[in-house]
Amino acid sequence: MHGDFSRVLFDPARRFSAVLSQQGRVQLDAEINEQTAILLHYVRTLATDLLGPAAYPPDPDEDALGGFGVDGFDGDTFSVAPGRMYVDGILCECDGTDYWDQPDGHLDPEEEDDQLPSGPFLVYLRVWERLITAVEAPWIREVALGPGGPDTTARTRVVWQVCRLPLERDSSTPDMRSAAGFLRERIRADFEPRALLAARTQRPDETPEGEVASSSFGYRGPENQLYRVEVHRGGTADTATFKWSRENGSVVLPVRGISGVEVELETLGRDDKLGVDVGDVVELVDDAKACRGASDRPDTDCGRLYRVCSVDYAGYRVELDADPADDPCQSRTGRRRGLHPFLRRWDQGSGDGDDAYGGGQAGVPVEEGRWLTLEEGVQIRFSRGQDWPRVYRRGDYWLIPARVLTGGVEWPRDREGEPLRRRPHGVAYHYAPLAYVDPHDGDFRLVDLRVPLRQRR
Repeated sequence: MHGDFSRVLFDPARRFSAVLSQQGRVQLDAEINEQTAILLHYVRTLATDLLGPAAYPPDPDEDALGGFGVDGFDGDTFSVAPGRMYVDGILCECDGTDYWDQPDGHLDPEEEDDQLPSGPFLVYLRVWERLITAVEAPWIREVALGPGGPDTTARTRVVWQVCRLPLERDSSTPDMRSAAGFLRERIRADFEPRALLAARTQRPDETPEGEVASSSFGYRGPENQLYRVEVHRGGTADTATFKWSRENGSVVLPVRGISGVEVELETLGRDDKLGVDVGDVVELVDDAKACRGASDRPDTDCGRLYRVCSVDYAGYRVELDADPADDPCQSRTGRRRGLHPFLRRWDQGSGDGDDAYGGGQAGVPVEEGRWLTLEEGVQIRFSRGQDWPRVYRRGDYWLIPARVLTGGVEWPRDREGEPLRRRPHGVAYHYAPLAYVDPHDGDFRLVDLRVPLRQRR
């Protein structure tokens, strides 16, 4: 979640059941958001315990397929029936669509990875939650606060995507009981063991070689920050890269249009802290790229990052170091206003011009087993895999609150005070099998793999 948050508190291991306000106290965004997370965790856990990992309510019309039923395969597409489905307790609702027109799919018929296989394949549902701000949904902003007024809140949207998984011709046909486990193991095989990260602040005895030891260690920033470390390019440590932000990646600037290397913006930001300047690293994003960022392949390309070369403050334009049209991964990104394009600022390599960890157009290379300093004494370390190389999934992220008063970061520690290794804080993906399709000799065989609610009494 790239929102402008102070920190994210919810942890199911703490077993809190409610957040209680006290009179005369300051109200913080983190506490209100924690109450929402507690309730969602309770409701979704209850639904999973009652309904199972994935189930749908059958349509009262016995001839209807019910929620997310697959039918009408013709070699190029298939239909998805309207209705509801619960995946790990998350409510998914479909108004009826087909494979190519699903609302959050943004599929490209020219992409081989999007086309339906000629051999047998599994149709499954991938579910996750996306943060929506006033940039992506302008109606969230209250116009009574003025044309340049601030946005107030953000939303989370349940995103479901109907995907396909090619299977071998001689593979056994999964049934309703085995399909969920089969799908889970296939996904796990690509993304386990997961990447692990630890965070801390620099210690007095760890002054980099060639630098003069400072009397001030720990977090040295002038303001409280919520650092975000996010995987940019996935894969193992040999290929993976990351990017980081001191503002949780929440600095975004809506795009009006793109002409070559020039990008015209709606605004240059509310102030110097929440805008862009020469040397900043930015990423071009829109609805399609955000949704296609959810991939079940670790080697999916993610497009490049750009550096701001100049800023036209009067014309609300910035010049990038490359033409986005030359990048095949995002040649159309930002050129369709209906998809709410924007620039997202990242903070590696910006500010004082020191590019030691600035990375390049592909992000900062992942280095396992040693402490890397982001800035102001904040350090991270990616852990090595003991038996197998760790897998970095594009979009996975860790959040690190840094506080001026304590001069440290908020991160769990063991009894000796050493920072613990943690799996990514998100993005959490959930899966449910829908159907098995086997095209053969101009015909096809379809096996419905959904579990109706009435079978879970």
